Formats: sequence, structure tokens, C-alpha cells
Amino acid sequence: SSLPRQFKRPDRSLHARAMAAASNAGPVSIADIAGALDDCNEATLKRLLSAVIRKNPDCRNKVAQEHGLTTELTAVSDADRRQAAEEQYKEVKTSANDGDDVNEDIDFYERAKFVPMRLTYDERKYLRLIDSTMHVSHYTDHMDNAANVRANPARKLALQMKQLCAILTGMQIAHSYEQGQQLMQSREFAAKSVFFQSVLEIGRRYKILNPERMRDSYGKLMYFLQDSRKTEVRELMEFDSVVRVRTVYDVLSRSARGLEMLEDPSLRTATMEIMPEGKSRMQVQKEIKAKEAAIKTLSQKYCSVARRRKSSYGFGSYSLSYLRSSYADSESDDDKTGGEELTEDLVEQCIYSLGDHSTYLRFNREPCDRLLGFLRELFDPNDPGPGDYSLAIEEGVGGARLSHPHQRQYTFVLQSMSLWREVLDNMFQLWHLAEEDLLDEEHAYALTDTGQGLQRVQKSPRSVVAMQKILAKVQRKVGGWIGSTQVHLGDHNVPNALMFIDKYIQVPRFLGPLVLTLDKIPQLSQSSDAMKGYIDSFGGVKVLQKRILSDFFRHAFDGSGADNFFDAGSCIDGRLTSAWNWCSSIERKDYFPIFLLTGFTGFDGKEGF
Repeated sequence: SSLPRQFKRPDRSLHARAMAAASNAGPVSIADIAGALDDCNEATLKRLLSAVIRKNPDCRNKVAQEHGLTTELTAVSDADRRQAAEEQYKEVKTSANDGDDVNEDIDFYERAKFVPMRLTYDERKYLRLIDSTMHVSHYTDHMDNAANVRANPARKLALQMKQLCAILTGMQIAHSYEQGQQLMQSREFAAKSVFFQSVLEIGRRYKILNPERMRDSYGKLMYFLQDSRKTEVRELMEFDSVVRVRTVYDVLSRSARGLEMLEDPSLRTATMEIMPEGKSRMQVQKEIKAKEAAIKTLSQKYCSVARRRKSSYGFGSYSLSYLRSSYADSESDDDKTGGEELTEDLVEQCIYSLGDHSTYLRFNREPCDRLLGFLRELFDPNDPGPGDYSLAIEEGVGGARLSHPHQRQYTFVLQSMSLWREVLDNMFQLWHLAEEDLLDEEHAYALTDTGQGLQRVQKSPRSVVAMQKILAKVQRKVGGWIGSTQVHLGDHNVPNALMFIDKYIQVPRFLGPLVLTLDKIPQLSQSSDAMKGYIDSFGGVKVLQKRILSDFFRHAFDGSGADNFFDAGSCIDGRLTSAWNWCSSIERKDYFPIFLLTGFTGFDGKEGF
């Protein structure tokens, strides 16, 4: 038989080989296949086995059950899978309402409730302390392992207390060796409660303000706090390590005058972001001076204590005596004195914090806005144009798992990116709710094998409700919805609210490099004649940009990334899965050299990038 030779040909897929064998040799017997398999190398056998398991659900289920791989299968019922498959092409139409898009009013009163305070100089020292502590900690390695899944509750509690006390003691020793020695002897952690609460809160606050930082430390920090919130742990520790994240509203509410500032029209000028594009140098300088004047006027007008000139050694709201009280000794009630006054410096810090939020929103939403602009500018929803630029996708072609004509796919992409933009616009609110869900005593987590290792699976009702409200708002804006409205949270896809937040803060990380590449293509074309010739080989700058975008709009939203519609597809979570799947295949695109030439290094930059 010619079958063995077909298997050995490296330039043909397994499916093509089998079809060629069938056409050349007629029906293939089991003996022929067995002989062919004997001649196959290990890599070919793995690919063949993978194809069989993928194509045959019965075979896949049998293998999973025989080898104890049924976690994912039992986590999702057949009814849920059928419902997920049925909802992939579901369509709801409503009248579009773009009123929210043109509303330029900013509700600073509501925004201040979720905007964290910018860290002061002294707080940054304690940020380094908590970041370093969690970075070297192996807390989750000790607690979230297979041995603890069925461990005796008393033994598990003893291990938790040992690890919790070790982290807190190490933190205190790193801060003050003498006080750390005293803590090791007395074991009275409650006496240092203010210190621990303050340092832990600083770490959480900094992460919300800087999602690209503390990428491994924050997860361990939240799981550490999650365990410290257990009733039996708090009774033994005699204090609660979790306090509310310090927001602008919390600080301004110390004084009635402070809250009045949130309704002052000058606050918009004081917090505006000054962009130089399309402006003369004189105009930029004028805006900078207007902003500085507004900040100075507001801080003097709404403070309850004027700035002490040249005699203040404090930072922000903390005097040195307060820092010694709350951070060093942590056993005095003096921390309540000196922190209630709304100083001029503190009001100024609140204004800068609100300005940081404006910058955060622009930086994270801009890639979505730019791609939505490209979609509307370069593609017609009703006219697909030439075949290469049509957004139509077909299941089984190019890895797609959905079938959409051009117009439907255009709307599907528009809705998906509008949803991402709205989520990023409400990220601070969602982050606060996610932390509340994670640290909720009423909804305890269960350490479960989700098919991607042991994860803390936990219900997150606040985050789900908030996401449903955001989804309803987007549906009103775009005039309906195509596909499933399933929000995965608390299942094997998105185990808890921490994973939920982590998924959406990735959006600017993969959209940003794409937009940057598109923007640099014209500059690249003008850099040299050879480079212009290379780009012209793709059809020119505009054609190349449209070619990259059409591929992205097709295959970053094609339902790929899993072998069933519950894990991927048109559901809310599945749209992100498809986008990451496109990112993982960027090296195989014929236009990938263009990305490299524009400075592309990857979709997931290193910490601080």
C-alpha cells in the first residue's frame, strides 16, 4: 500500500494524506492502517491521535473517563452545552441609542467613590515592602496544592495559620528588625493591626491604579487576604487584615467643603488631560497654566487647613508623627489624630488622583476607539467589497468555529469591541466589586481542578450583576446583540473575580501593539526606498493596513480557542478567548515581518513596559 509513504510526507495534512490514500488505493483495511502506523514516527502518531480525539466526541469522553480527566466534563452538564451551542447565533434587535456617547458631562461625585488615591512618597516605601514580600512568598504553592484538596480541616487551618503568620512576621521584620523580634516573641499580631492593614491596602490600591504592575504579587496578595477573612482565622489572629481601599471620596468626605469641590465646574479644568496633537506650543502652554491655576484655586478654596509653608515635614495627609504611630508602632490610637483634617496638600492630591483616572481611561480605551474608527472608516457593513477584504467567516475555514456573512460579522465585531470599551471605562468600579466578591465570607471558594490546574472557584454575584448592566448598556447603544450573552464567572472558564479582572485588563495589551503597528506603517514606508518597495509588494500602505485589519476582524472574532461552544464561541468570555487565539498565531501570518519592522516584541509586555 502507498499509505506509509503518504504519512511520511511532511507537506500535507493528515486529512489530505488519508484522502489521498483512499483515492489511490480504494478502501483501506485495518491491516493496512496497522502497517502504516508501524512506519509512522512519534510526532505523526501524536498528531493522528489528537485528530481522532478532536473529531470523535465519544472517543474523547471515553479517554477522559478512563484516565481520570473528567473534571471539565462533569463541571458542565450536557444541557448547558446544548444551550451554549444554540445561543451562538442568537440575535436580539433593539433601537440604537447613541445618547450616552455624546454626553460629555462627568459625574465627579460618583467617579470619586471608585478612584483610588495616588500614593504619597512615604506610602511608596511600604509599597516596595508588600511587593517584595509577596514576590518571594510561596503562600499559594503551600495552600493550593493537591494535598490540601482532601486534607483534614484542622490540619489545613494549622498550615494556613503557619503561612499567614510567617508572611506577617517577615513583613514586620523587613520593616523594623527590633519590632519584628518583639512580634516573634509576643505573637500578638493584633497589636500591629494598623500597620498590616495599611501596608496591605497600599498594595491593593497601587495595583488598581497600575494594572501592568505587581502581576504575580497581586494574585498571591488577594489569595492571602481571602484566607485571612475566614472566621476561624480572624478569631485566632484577633483582627481583620482587610480594610476599604482609600478613595478620593473617602478623603474628601472628611469635610463637607471637600464634597462640594466635586460639583465645582473648575474641577473639569483641573483634571483635564492636555494633549499636544493639533495644537500650537502657545496653546499648550496656555492650557497648562489654566490647569495649574485651577488646581491651586480649588486646593486653597476647599481645604480645612491651609498649607504650612516651609515647616511641614509630612507627606500628603500623614505627618511624621502619624507615620510613626500607624506604620511603626501600630499600637497607639494616635493614628486617628492628624488624619481627619482636609489639608491643602491633601485636596491637591485628590485632584491629581482624579486626573490620573482620566489618563488611565484614555490610555486603556484609546486602542478600542481607534479600532472602532478603522472598522467604520475602512469597511462598509453592507458592501463586503473584494473577497480578500470581506469579513465573512465560515465554520471550519481558517480555524473559524462560527459562520457569519459580512454584515453579521461587522456587527459582531462592532458589538464586541464596544463591550470591551465599556468594560474598560468602568474598570475601577468593576475592580472594587471584584475585590468585594473575592473577600466575601458568605461565598467561600472551593479548590477545584478546572482542567487548567487547581483553581479557587468562587461565586461572584456583584461582578456578574455589574457585567450584565454594562452589557445591557452596550445593547442599547448598538441596537441589539448577536450571539450569546452568557457571562462566565465562577465556573471552570473563569474561576473567580480575580481571573475575570485579569482577562479584561489584557485588552489594551493586545490591541495597543496592533494599533501601534498600523500607525507606524506609513512612517515605515517613507523610511527608505527598499522599505517602500517591500510595503508596495502588499499593495501599498492603505491596502496593507486593511489587509491586517480584515484578518483581525475575521479571526479574532471567529469563536476559536476551544473545541466546544461553552468554552469559546460568541459568549462574552469567548470573544476574548478568540482574540487571544489570534494573537498566539500572529507569527504564522504573511504580514508578520511588518509587525517586527515596526518594533513589535509581543502582545504581553514585561512588568513596567
